This record gives sequence, C-alpha cells and structure tokens, in this order.
Amino acid sequence: MITVNTKLIGLLGYPLKQTFSPQMHNEIFRKLKLDYLYFPIEVEDDKLEIVVEGIRNMNFVGFNVTKPYKIKILNYLDELDALAEKIGSVNTVVIKDSKLIGHNTDGKGFIQALFDKINIDLSKNTFFIIGAGGASRAISFALASKGAKKIYILDKFHEASLSLVNDINNKIGEYAEFIPFSERFIAQYIDKSNILVNASGVGMYPNIEKTPIKKEYLKKNLFICDIIYNPLKTKLLLDAEEKGCKTINGSEMAIYQGAKAFSLWTGLKEPVGMMRNVFYKIIAGKKSILSNL
Repeated sequence: MITVNTKLIGLLGYPLKQTFSPQMHNEIFRKLKLDYLYFPIEVEDDKLEIVVEGIRNMNFVGFNVTKPYKIKILNYLDELDALAEKIGSVNTVVIKDSKLIGHNTDGKGFIQALFDKINIDLSKNTFFIIGAGGASRAISFALASKGAKKIYILDKFHEASLSLVNDINNKIGEYAEFIPFSERFIAQYIDKSNILVNASGVGMYPNIEKTPIKKEYLKKNLFICDIIYNPLKTKLLLDAEEKGCKTINGSEMAIYQGAKAFSLWTGLKEPVGMMRNVFYKIIAGKKSILSNL
C-alpha cells in the first residue's frame, strides 16, 4: 500500500529503460518491511530544475542521479558532502529539512567491486579511462585518492577530459594525464596501461552493438572493466574475452553503490548481501523473459 506516509525516492536521468534500480530497491524495502517507494523519473534537460524543485516540496527522502545529469545536478543542490564537492559529481541526494544534500557513492562502489575481482596494488597499476562524465569523475578521483600509479583519461569532448585531469591533479596530486581523442593516442596509451575502464556509457542498452574501443587495440594482458550492467556483456567485454582479457562488468559496482545510497536514505546498515541476491534474481528474470520472446 502506498499512503501519504510512504517515503519517496526517485531516479533522475534520461533514458532510464536500462535501469534495474527501482526493482532492486523496492524488493529490499519489501523484504525489510520499510514504507518506501523507489521509481524512475525520466526527465529531459530543460525540465531538470523544475522536477528537482517539485521533489523538494513532496514526500521525498532523496533520489539517485544517473546519466546525463550527475554533474548538472550540482546547480540545484543546497549542500555537498566533502567527497562529492571534491569530485564535482553527484549520484545520490539526501533530503533533510527541505535541504538537498549531494553525495557520491560511485567511486567507492567501483573500488570495492575491483578489489573483489582482483587483488591488486593500485600504486603499481596504470588505468586508461574512457569517458569524463559523472561516473568517470567518481572513479578517477577514487583511484587517485587510493594512489593509482597513473590515470589516463580520454573523452570525445576534450574540455571534459582536460577539466577532470586538472581537477584531480590540483585536488589530489599528479596522478592523471589528458589523452587527445584520436586513434593514434588511443593505441599508444592503451599499450602503456594495465586496466581499461569504460565509464562512457557506450554499449549500454539499447545501443548494445556499439563499443568505445576497437577490438584491435585490446591486448591479452589488459584487464577490462565496463561499468555498464545492462547488458551484462557489452560488445567491449565480448571483444575483450575473444582477445583473452580478464573482464568485469558493472554489476558489483551497482550493488555496492546502491547499498551505500540505501544507507544514506534510511540510516540503516548497507544491505550488500541482500542487494546482491536481489540484483542477480532480477538478472535471471530478465534472461528468462528474453529467452521466451
């Protein structure tokens, strides 16, 4: 039952057909008998401010932010926690006393997912990151703060990648390097890297035939991270597997960042195990639906 006492949580972005977040969070709320409702709010760019002001005046305890608004949302918030302010990107907003407070759980979620998959010393590894949007900012700052050896950042919008590199180097230390968006530089700097991260969103459902990097640039000793989780295996990951690369998709990052957001909204402990079970149950259901089409 949804009542006047039901606490609301939204997901702001565009498009949102690819997301599992509403189903994941609502199943957790049901299991824990919490009177919360999480739902997607597709909003176009020119309506974002209006929607945020509406949320401020309704029974919302917070909301998530996804592509393409993780940076733009900062214009409409009242406060940022220290990490989100440093990153310059927000994926989780908590509403307290009508104040909208921005947080970022993406970077911590990525680091936890990475360490679960491979036992590495970040100070001995060089990262090649594709994309310089909100998710990339969180991941890049998290890697720099943990002492990654080097972080190469590439984006088709040179201003975005250059800005991110400068922010990291000014706020954390000289960890990042700007890479021009050209085939020559892509090949050159991938060869210098150990771990490639696709944080661009290229290859996400429904554009599953796309990849941010040509297969010919991938090499066997390169570890490939794609933060997309729908589909579970993007074209980039399929290409990487053909090349003999080890890979990880965005599932565990989504679980960890979602659990952290849940805790911020409810004040309860992060339900990582429960959220993981629910997430993969959803995945199994999606596969079942697709197989019957």
